[in-house]
Amino acid sequence: MQVRRISDALKVRASHQADDIAHDDIRRQISFAEWDREADEVGGGLAAAGLVPGDRVFLPISNAHAVEMAIAVFAVFRAGGIACPINTRLNPREIADYAALCEPRFCITDAPDLVKDLDLAGCWHAEAMPRDIAALPDQASLDPNADAEILGTSGTTGKIKGVVVSHPDLMTNVTGRNMDRSRSTLSALPLTGSGGNIGIVMLPARGGATAITQPKFDPKGFLELAAEKKPNLIYLVPSMLRLILDHPEAGNYDLADVKYLMTGTAPLPHDSVKRAAELWPHLRIRNSYGMSEGGVGLGTSSQAQVMKPGCVGKLPPHMQIRDEAGNVVTEAGVVGEIYGWQKHPRRYWNDAQATAESFKGGWTKTGDLGFVDADGDLIMAGRSKELIIRGGYNITPLEIETALHLHPAVQQAAVVGVPHEVLGEDIAAAVTLRPGCGEASADDILAFCKQHLADNKVPRTLVVLDTMPLNPNGKILKKELAEPLAKAAEARRRAA
Repeated sequence: MQVRRISDALKVRASHQADDIAHDDIRRQISFAEWDREADEVGGGLAAAGLVPGDRVFLPISNAHAVEMAIAVFAVFRAGGIACPINTRLNPREIADYAALCEPRFCITDAPDLVKDLDLAGCWHAEAMPRDIAALPDQASLDPNADAEILGTSGTTGKIKGVVVSHPDLMTNVTGRNMDRSRSTLSALPLTGSGGNIGIVMLPARGGATAITQPKFDPKGFLELAAEKKPNLIYLVPSMLRLILDHPEAGNYDLADVKYLMTGTAPLPHDSVKRAAELWPHLRIRNSYGMSEGGVGLGTSSQAQVMKPGCVGKLPPHMQIRDEAGNVVTEAGVVGEIYGWQKHPRRYWNDAQATAESFKGGWTKTGDLGFVDADGDLIMAGRSKELIIRGGYNITPLEIETALHLHPAVQQAAVVGVPHEVLGEDIAAAVTLRPGCGEASADDILAFCKQHLADNKVPRTLVVLDTMPLNPNGKILKKELAEPLAKAAEARRRAA
């Protein structure tokens, strides 16, 4: 058959790998043939309920029903709708705000209380989706260039936005003809973000591999699954990797069959790389960089690269470093903003202003800072919005966070700029401590920083927290730290 949409690629996979397992969420496994058939049945059920091409379908489905998420997403595609995955860990207000943005007509969920107040034409539990294969639209009649999904951005610094992903975008590097089988990937990424949705939900259709999803992340359970399921790749965001490395039994599990450890979605503390390499010397560790807005996507390809702090791979032709005037930076070591080019540019749903600011002529303005070293490798330097200007000097929080992570007692670290009457901004930090590493006071950690950082980069305020505020993807919510750290800095100055 002609492969025009990602849902067509699943049809081809089902004919070549009918009995192979496509998705496994521990509670349930589904083969390629079953996935294909159920996507048809539910797609027809949505059409019979009144869905017409272009209608949005809200999908607040947790990883506990990862198989149903995969069925629902592809069912929406086969009905001609636009899938809107959203994390069930958001609160009802955030869910309502995102629904107001996307204006879904229908919903499939395993958290019905989250959506009980939404105005919907139809809503079903993930375990009781509508089915009517006789009503399935003719797939050849569906627009291959239509919008496929709206993915919520992580919202670490502002209100959540919806990134539109088209069918041609999803079809990049997918032909339906390459049926070479890879093995399996184990992850606990939420299937509602870019990494979990495009990287995991779509993975079997795109590459023929089995996607194994841990229903809810916990370090010991993940290690047990890795030993039991024997995937050839495990995918962990940096916060998950750190929790696993800190687990006292991490070295007791047999991961001999795992070949790759992939990480991404947030800056990777360098000491995590070193500790992982010492614990699992046989693993090929890879650090990746990407974003929901698209236009960027690369990763390290060697152990030498991943051992460089902040390295995410060699800068490819579709990415550039630009200065504040928008000029391309060609000199090694000069920090600038990262831009990425896409053949099928994305946009923000119902937000023309934000789209115009971030997407220009096929290029995506990432808001991330970085530089290219002498080897041509891209080294991350932090977020442009997080840049601290202290007494006229530009300071990137990532450099300070990297130093904080070197302290043996520090588990998580976040650095923000706080107001200062004379300097404009000053540096404040929050950390959490690793269990079982003894006591470490704020003064101890600051003394450590003085040994690893220039004086003007040492935090003037440091607070030790029991827990760090995290978003559903495991990224630290610095916007929630800004006010308490500013108050702590002011209290310190008054006391001084």
